[in-house]
Amino acid sequence: MGGLGLTFDGLDVATVAFVLPSITEEWQLSSGQTGLVGSSTLIGFFFGALGAGIIADRIGRRRVMMWALAVFCLATLIAAASPNWEFFFLARLVAGIGTGAESAIIPAFLSEFVPGRLRGRFIGALAGFFSFGYVGAALLARWIVPMGPEGWRVLHVVATVPIVLLLWWRRSVPESPRFLLAQGRTDEARAVVEAIERQAARSAAIRPPSPAAPSPT
Repeated sequence: MGGLGLTFDGLDVATVAFVLPSITEEWQLSSGQTGLVGSSTLIGFFFGALGAGIIADRIGRRRVMMWALAVFCLATLIAAASPNWEFFFLARLVAGIGTGAESAIIPAFLSEFVPGRLRGRFIGALAGFFSFGYVGAALLARWIVPMGPEGWRVLHVVATVPIVLLLWWRRSVPESPRFLLAQGRTDEARAVVEAIERQAARSAAIRPPSPAAPSPT
């Protein structure tokens, strides 16, 4: 789920680049306005990433992830209905805040479930999912934007569909035990760890046995 989150973050960030020619033509933007609109998501991304860790230390990693995902989903949907470039800029700015917050907190959250000896490789592999979002945005834009003058709006709507599904899938994700321990919520942290251990035990129980090694002849 963390990989999917970063994939959709990458898709959201890249979407603006592919719709920029369409909205520049529709609203007759100057070069300065085009540059401002093109930077909107990244400006929001900066502030979202900057504040995510501070907020997560106060209210929890899981809540930040869920709220960040909901914010950039809703803001992206609102951007599709923008009546002018100023409104679009603000909507994309807010979407960028959500995207930045989620992109910053996902690796930190998931790394707290991974053994220290594997953490570096895990985070490195996780970061690679961001590039899948760029590819996905390019493919969607290739087919949707040329549909007509409203193609860029349709692309924004389509981009929110997998985010809604991800919100639903994440409803059962537990809070980080490390955060719970830091907050003195020992019983809750123990319950999370025990639930993970039970799930791992069930997975091991249903795993097919390894084939026996051939006996030497």
